[in-house]
Amino acid sequence: MQNIPKQDFNGLRKPVQDAVSRTVSFDLGRLHIRGPVSPERLSGYQLSEGLCCFRPPKNQHEALVELAGQPDGIVFTSALASKVIAYVSFQKPDFPWWIRRCFPRLLELGCIETDLSLRNMGLSKALLDSVLKNPDFTFFEDFIIIAVHTVYSWDLKNSCLTPWDYRRFMLGMFKKYNFVPWETEDPEIREHPCNILLARVGTNIEPDQIRHFSNCCLGVN
Repeated sequence: MQNIPKQDFNGLRKPVQDAVSRTVSFDLGRLHIRGPVSPERLSGYQLSEGLCCFRPPKNQHEALVELAGQPDGIVFTSALASKVIAYVSFQKPDFPWWIRRCFPRLLELGCIETDLSLRNMGLSKALLDSVLKNPDFTFFEDFIIIAVHTVYSWDLKNSCLTPWDYRRFMLGMFKKYNFVPWETEDPEIREHPCNILLARVGTNIEPDQIRHFSNCCLGVN
């Protein structure tokens, strides 16, 4: 069993609940995008049946409620009334490579998911625009956000894409939010040529923090 050090969340101050709160009109109706969502509010929501890529909706709902209550858990939702049809979550990294090398200004984009039946409608874009391109919400500009993309976590079956096509799709989507690929010696990334480590460097990150992150990617730190 790997001896992985415990995370220290004392330095992380989460944004206030519902710091993001906006309504966007879609053909589906008025979509309410909000977050960070409290575990109490999230408990009162229902996850749509199409949010099933990672776990059955009931189990994923429980996991998101638990994450929202953690010191490092930050969850944003897109909901029609009380039914969540898309979400994105952030946390301190939980991959072994990054747990060992975590530092105060590092976060991970853990999950982003849209209802299977509602894809290609711009729901993920509306959600990420509200969180990462919102001039009234700049919390993430103080962080380097990583997104660890591996073939085994991609929805290849429902997307009908090859691993290489899915990789191109992910690169294109995340590029819009200033995520770029980083070279890394992380064995989880290197085990398949399609795997990618993406990172978004916030505008308030200092050059020495970027150098430290680069060294972490290469296993120097």
